[in-house]
Amino acid sequence: MKRSSQAVLCLALVLASASSYAISVPLGTDQATLNLNLQLQPQFIVNEAGTPNGMNPSYDLFLRRSRINFNGNVGKNISYLFQLDNANFGKFGNLTGRVILQDAWIGWAPTGIDGGTVVYIDAGLLYIPISRHVLVYTTNFVTADLQTDGFRLPNSSFPAFRDLGVQVRGWAFDKRLGFRGGVYEGYTPFDQAAGACATGGAGCITPNRNPAFGGFVNFDLIGSEEGLWLYGTYKWGTSPILSVSVAGNYQSLALKNGFGSLTDQKLLATGLYLDLPMTEQAELVVDATVYLNGNGTGSPNTGTGFAAAVGYRYGFIAPYVAYDYFQSSGCDAGSLSPSELDVCRAGVDTANSRNFKAGVNLFFNKNLNHVNVEFGTNHGLSAYGPSSITGAGYVPTSLDPLTPGGPRRAFTNSLANPTFKSLLVQWILYL
Repeated sequence: MKRSSQAVLCLALVLASASSYAISVPLGTDQATLNLNLQLQPQFIVNEAGTPNGMNPSYDLFLRRSRINFNGNVGKNISYLFQLDNANFGKFGNLTGRVILQDAWIGWAPTGIDGGTVVYIDAGLLYIPISRHVLVYTTNFVTADLQTDGFRLPNSSFPAFRDLGVQVRGWAFDKRLGFRGGVYEGYTPFDQAAGACATGGAGCITPNRNPAFGGFVNFDLIGSEEGLWLYGTYKWGTSPILSVSVAGNYQSLALKNGFGSLTDQKLLATGLYLDLPMTEQAELVVDATVYLNGNGTGSPNTGTGFAAAVGYRYGFIAPYVAYDYFQSSGCDAGSLSPSELDVCRAGVDTANSRNFKAGVNLFFNKNLNHVNVEFGTNHGLSAYGPSSITGAGYVPTSLDPLTPGGPRRAFTNSLANPTFKSLLVQWILYL
């Protein structure tokens, strides 16, 4: 990986600084506002053993995010947001367009959109309230991207953890308490493989078409971080912030467990966030979340997850470390028949994760214009490394396919596989 490291560092140096601007579109009235924002995020990844023969590192340069965003207010009671994204454009050399509707919602605040207590009623394509970490602006993570290995929403079609729904959102107690929660479309038979849901309902998930429910509460123990649509990590301020949060999501009979029977989908998250500025030029940031995933007995996606990141910014440089963990709940020998126990043991540990990251943020204009360089070690299931290479037209033999070019093997224990290294550099520019 030494030669790859040199290439990535050189690429980071040529990503020159540029100014960032907020674009306000004049409407000829003071009763409404329209803002235009652009986000470009080129990303370069080197994955050890990521080539088809599994013998060499793979190199991939693509647009992780390329977004256009329209947002604003109408009067003193309505806010709106509309965002398109062409995520992962060019990844694995695939230049097929994949523009999607990323966000589209209208929020009505009966008592006004300003003040220490505000309550919105939002409707449209909304963030699922998974955790505070998920509810962070994509330009302002500690790490290069969202840490997703600790929570599991198996076989879902949710675009970047959004779903259609209606929710109540806002803040209270002089912006010391943030909240959101509501009713969402959730899993539907559309999320199953073709033919799995037969005429008459046999084999269907959500046979009663029950919706999903979710809720999130953030308590600011010190300072305040409420008042916006999403959260951030680096604050660039002088006042400390300490918050704790809890989130829960539930949908009845939304999945099938390890034995093919219908089961409920459940996810509980608790988080802690700390921003401790020493001066305006230096701050320590901690973002940690524990996830309890309930996706049915015998499922490799039922278990405990953990995601944590620590960063320290001094001026325009912010080194950081992060860790992602997931461990399945295993098999309960006392409640399973011998045949069920065999089935459970064959698959229950195929999605465990132990992933470490270390990197540095180079800020040109705070979080609006910055470069990440990040090194990772990926053990088990991971968003990086050979296990992340899907839809590339090949399967790296480092993942031990049953036959060359065949599908991935269902590993008895994902942690029995080697630890693979990855190297990432990206430039985030938000206008």
